[in-house]
Amino acid sequence: MIKAVVFDLDGTLLDTIPDITGALNRALASQGLPTHTVEECKTFIGGGIREAVRRAVPAGTPDAVQEKVLAFYKEDYRLRCTEGTDYYPGARELLAGLIAAGLPVGVLSNKTEATAQHIIRTYFPDVDFRFVHGRAEGRPLKPDPGAAAPVLEELGLPPEEIAYVGDSGTDIIFAKNTGMLPAAAPWGYRSREELAAEGAALLPKDPAQLLEQLLGAARG
Repeated sequence: MIKAVVFDLDGTLLDTIPDITGALNRALASQGLPTHTVEECKTFIGGGIREAVRRAVPAGTPDAVQEKVLAFYKEDYRLRCTEGTDYYPGARELLAGLIAAGLPVGVLSNKTEATAQHIIRTYFPDVDFRFVHGRAEGRPLKPDPGAAAPVLEELGLPPEEIAYVGDSGTDIIFAKNTGMLPAAAPWGYRSREELAAEGAALLPKDPAQLLEQLLGAARG
């Protein structure tokens, strides 16, 4: 029986890839490196922006250049992270349904924490999230189970009473590593096949069906 639901952000609650792609391409262009399509950028994200930069630059790009790309991206994205981001149909209703059922909701992202909080405040100003956590100094990133520490502390629940919803293999592995219920968001940036192969326990077709599945898990 679950008693709380925690969400990834990119590709799960919001379609953030237009803004990520724009910032990443501007960062790459600043160093004279090739840029990428939205579809290509979807394959880069999920393990944190440093990993995304590593995947986006040409093989053999010096570390010093990668660091310049990373620094440019962080500043650019911080300033422009809400220009093209949009809701997934049904995401707001999913959150409202969980809260109405008495289930606390939170966000755990590999984004920089301040940026994640700014995005959530912008797009979900009326949603009572228990917390919004992201990348912070000294805190590991998903899929490291250590990333769950602030979530478990704030909720005061054992991991088996928490569902974690995400759109990538990283999210599903993280949930399994921590003992949370791994729930997939196949409307995001990875395929249903990948999420199923990683071991998603809930694999809905859309947010409405995920709400049904989560409420069922809450009833036990």
